[in-house]
Amino acid sequence: MIIIKTMITKNTLFFLFMFMLAFATFAQTTSIKGIVNEEETGEPLIGVNIVYGAGQGTITDIDGAYELKLVPGEYTIEVSYVGFERQSRKITVGTNPLIINFSLSTITLSEVEVVGDLAKSRETPIAFANITPVKMEEQLASQDIPLLLNSTPGVYATKSGGGDGDARINIRGFNQRNVAVMLDGIPVNDMENGWVYWSNWFGLDAVMRYTQVQRGLGASKLAIPSVGGTINIATKGIEAKKGISIKQEVGENGFLRTSLGMTTGRMANGWGVTFAGSYKNGNGWVDQTYTKGYFYFLRVDKEMGNHILSLTAMGAPQEHGQRSHKKYIATYDTSYAMANGASREEIQKLITNGEPINMGLHYNPNWGWISRANITETDTVYPQKQAQSTSNNFYYKPIFSLRDFWTVNEKLYVSNILYLSLGNGGGNSFSTTPSYETETGQQNLQVSYNANLNIKPPYFNKTKKSGDILQNAMNNHFWIGLLSTFDYTHNDLISFSGGIDLRTYRGSHYREIGDLFGGNYYIDDGNSNERNDTTKKFAGDKIGYNNDALVNWGGIFGQVKISEGSLTAFINVTTSLSGYKRIDYFLSKLLDIGDTTLTISYLNSVVYENKIYDHNSPGLRTNETEWKYIPGWTIKGGVNYNLNETMNVFTNLGFISKAQRFNNVFDQQNTLFREIKNEHVRAAEIGYSWVKPKFTLNINGYYTSWINKPADRALSMDIDGVRYSVNINNMNALHKGVEFEFAYNITKNLSIESLLSLGDWKWTSADTARIYNDNGQQVGTRPFNAKGLYVGDAAQFQNQESLRWEIIPGLYATGVFTYFGKHYAEFNPLDYDPKNNAWAFDENGNPKQSWKIPNYFMVDLHAGYSWKVNKIGFQLRASVINLLNSKFITDAQNNDPYLVHSSSFDANSAGVYFGTGRTATISLRLNL
Repeated sequence: MIIIKTMITKNTLFFLFMFMLAFATFAQTTSIKGIVNEEETGEPLIGVNIVYGAGQGTITDIDGAYELKLVPGEYTIEVSYVGFERQSRKITVGTNPLIINFSLSTITLSEVEVVGDLAKSRETPIAFANITPVKMEEQLASQDIPLLLNSTPGVYATKSGGGDGDARINIRGFNQRNVAVMLDGIPVNDMENGWVYWSNWFGLDAVMRYTQVQRGLGASKLAIPSVGGTINIATKGIEAKKGISIKQEVGENGFLRTSLGMTTGRMANGWGVTFAGSYKNGNGWVDQTYTKGYFYFLRVDKEMGNHILSLTAMGAPQEHGQRSHKKYIATYDTSYAMANGASREEIQKLITNGEPINMGLHYNPNWGWISRANITETDTVYPQKQAQSTSNNFYYKPIFSLRDFWTVNEKLYVSNILYLSLGNGGGNSFSTTPSYETETGQQNLQVSYNANLNIKPPYFNKTKKSGDILQNAMNNHFWIGLLSTFDYTHNDLISFSGGIDLRTYRGSHYREIGDLFGGNYYIDDGNSNERNDTTKKFAGDKIGYNNDALVNWGGIFGQVKISEGSLTAFINVTTSLSGYKRIDYFLSKLLDIGDTTLTISYLNSVVYENKIYDHNSPGLRTNETEWKYIPGWTIKGGVNYNLNETMNVFTNLGFISKAQRFNNVFDQQNTLFREIKNEHVRAAEIGYSWVKPKFTLNINGYYTSWINKPADRALSMDIDGVRYSVNINNMNALHKGVEFEFAYNITKNLSIESLLSLGDWKWTSADTARIYNDNGQQVGTRPFNAKGLYVGDAAQFQNQESLRWEIIPGLYATGVFTYFGKHYAEFNPLDYDPKNNAWAFDENGNPKQSWKIPNYFMVDLHAGYSWKVNKIGFQLRASVINLLNSKFITDAQNNDPYLVHSSSFDANSAGVYFGTGRTATISLRLNL
């Protein structure tokens, strides 16, 4: 009995000891957490092996996250994933939790790297920011894509007039004519004017793999207009995770959007299919800015040996109402106008001149009420009045591409992309500017309708000829391009890349009758080749103007990259040739008689060598120009040096000689501009980055000198009865500034992000433009002096602070505070003419500073919750943009050509757009 009790006691003590030892061991383990993502895109990788010992480890979950519990000591963590380079890292585990993230790069170069010119941290010597699909999903909130990019230093994006798809973006003070936008490596800036129309890209967020904003000259090897920066957008393909998603968005003002997405990922037979479709409609926050649009995307990939073939088709047919022109501040809010510099006297002038006043921020002048009356045998019937917009955009721009990405061997990669863009559509407007109704402040459209229909005394319009009509300004295009690129790694030290960029484009521009507005026909005097006073025009007929713009583009580029230890350097050289030709079908026709060319219209005949030539003479041809070819080139280079495992510095330099855009080469009379000189851009940048597991710090400074910056509107002058179209050269500007980015993980579920951009952008020129005739003789001058004036159109001070809190797994809330300041109204530097515009200068003869827009801020709130039910993922998200309903001006222009009642550089002459008030959206997404 004593022996049994002794044994029980010993066993009890033994098990108690082992339990306490195990408990002590468990209590001493430390948590090691992190996320593993793809280095190119920042996308989380699922199922990555995390190993710290033989047979010991874990794998990443659906969010790319992992967690290990380790006792203190020394470990080597091995990270491996199929198709990616293996990584290992030695760590020392103590008693404090560790956060260790990994970014894996592919074993072979991907098409994104070869064609998309994706910048990489601690390697590419430029300033850039990645917008992850997660951030796009959480914070886009049914807005245009550029508006989310305000979370990038140096970026200023606005909704412009407030129409859906009418957003614009500036980077470092350069508007989007000078910001290159690349979609899967294909340039999408307009071939004539460089603009980007974001309404054509609705729905891209549904298939976006990543978005990268490169500031400055950027990493692109192509000869593209990346003066301010480059926006690289890549879509999902065969590399994407298999799945189906359905998303429903609901917003204010009747906004609804339904989206469907599907991807097969990489199937066993080497095929991959990605499809997405979306439909939206809504009424718009601004009056009569309705929206309706569709989006489709289909990409089929096929792996064939060392080739990946891809066929892509995408498009977004849409239409939306617009607020097409800025209005005086007092038009929207007289109290706000007076508080910010507008005078009572000037406001009274507006009232006297019939301008609507104090209409509210929703106000849109581009519509009115109309009752489309119809005449019966006994009476005139007036149905109920309906709203009629007189400014709408409708466009469809599908893009098709066929690409072959060929891994020749482990050193050589070749990509060929053949693409086609077909644009069809335009915008409508009223043929004259209607007067405003006193009671409503809207356009008085009924007067024009009644006059066309001849239903009001004195009944003078017996034939019902339309005096005013709704007209469509059509801008169709056909654009085909070939982009061929190679990347060759010679050895671990040096690699080469290069290729060709070929494009041909034809833009067709004409005005057509959209709505006769009650009348039977219309008389137009735009065509010089027909009898305008008797030729009746009907709906669909071309009027006003009718011309084609032809652009041929050829570019060759090459780059050398050197990587040695902690040092990476590159030098890139491009050369391009831009060819322009203009064909005008409404200008007088041409007749070649020997070495002489005669100009003949319908009404004007020509006597030459005692013979009369008129519009019936044989041999007449359409009025067209010769081809004008202008060369351009770029040279840029940079160096990145990694100081240690967490810090790096970089610098880059570049020079661009850029051909003028189409409208600065030929005028509307098919006349070649005088003094066509290339724009010259000189840029330099330095930067520093410090990346730790819990925080990131980026600092960079830039210096960009722009010489021969083109005026937004070309200058035409009459000298001794002769009309001259001239470019104003030597209009120069200097853009310099400093940018800061900081991110910090306060805890595992609480993080902050901060950015600060301090710009100093000024005009530096005061000169006299000299005008020459065809014989090289000076026939006139045009002085201008904008020296020392701040560049307008974008805020030069930017600050954003955001806080994201993951309250429990799957539940998050994010608050974003954005502040803009040092923002000056846009202006035309040619207004600063000391000879003709004395009002533009002070008493000392110095140019007056453009009106400074009031500084403003806005607060946005985003929240969401994700959960799963039987392997079906649910994501519920909500966003409130401009939570505090702040009132602020986002866009302004002094002496706006559409506003004629005041000339100055203050609040009285400023045409403006206000930002939209508080808006909310909610969405539910199912992932199958």
